[in-house]
Amino acid sequence: MTDLLPTQRPLARDELEAVLAPLGRVTDHWLLSGGTFSAVQGVELDGGGTVVVKTSVPDARDARGRSRLLGYEHDMLRSERDHLALVAGLDVPAPSVLLEDFSRAVADVDVLVMTLVPGVPWDAAVDVMSPAANARAFHQVGEILAALGAVHGPRFGFPADGFRLGDGTWPGFLRLLVASAVDDAAAWGVDVESGRLVAAVEAASEALAEVTEPTLVHADLWHGNVLVDPQTGDVTGVVDFERSLFGDPLWGLAGGETHASGPFEPAKVRGYEAGTGAPLVMDEAAERRVALYRLWSMAVQLTEIEPRGFAGDWLEDHCASIRANRERLHAILGV
Repeated sequence: MTDLLPTQRPLARDELEAVLAPLGRVTDHWLLSGGTFSAVQGVELDGGGTVVVKTSVPDARDARGRSRLLGYEHDMLRSERDHLALVAGLDVPAPSVLLEDFSRAVADVDVLVMTLVPGVPWDAAVDVMSPAANARAFHQVGEILAALGAVHGPRFGFPADGFRLGDGTWPGFLRLLVASAVDDAAAWGVDVESGRLVAAVEAASEALAEVTEPTLVHADLWHGNVLVDPQTGDVTGVVDFERSLFGDPLWGLAGGETHASGPFEPAKVRGYEAGTGAPLVMDEAAERRVALYRLWSMAVQLTEIEPRGFAGDWLEDHCASIRANRERLHAILGV
């Protein structure tokens, strides 16, 4: 297998056979493209069934002793398993967990085996889909985000490692999360304008305090994590629940639009409103919270370039987009 990122550790044929023995005999396997963090493989079993095998990021460090996992990225595969169990009873087209192996007995990574959800990744189909089909996909993503809000958590934040990055209040969690992002940027020598980012948390603190219920949020529902029928725009699957957290539902709406500084996609908002049965209120406090969520995400996107070893001509435009939007977001928060 080639073109793997430093964070990706797929299983070899013998490892797949050992892990998947309870489900059947492996007849073929391949690396699924599009991922930028964990390794994800498709595996065909005897009888013709296909499953998805996802592995955690190895605990290996770089030559300078730095973990390639950012502060909020630890134990994510276990979190994904738990989140998929929470959404199993909802009207959400998510994978089902078939098997897990966190023993490290077969390989040096955790392993999650899931059903293969049908469809084409939206980011690969968006340019050939009709405007009506794309609008339908946005609408259904909004409905899915609304459905996730029915699940409540015990604390705010990421549940990994017993809510290591979690708090009893939403402002408290954001302070911890931003401090973690600042530490990551410093470790990898990336300028994320840390002083302004920390000031942004404080500038948004009153707005953050309005969030009092920790509900389940898919924090990374961008086009690449949505599977669609390109002809109709129907959403056939949503994947990668590893970064899901408990907090403000607005984070879910922002999670698919991190390179932005303006209003959400209208069709997605309409879908969210249809799912909740109430209008989405985007007052000044809501806009300030969304600005902070996007600023955090942009800091992470700049930092992760280094530990993941990203390269290519696309990087220049990627970073320029972040910096341009970041200025507009700082203006919303006055920092």
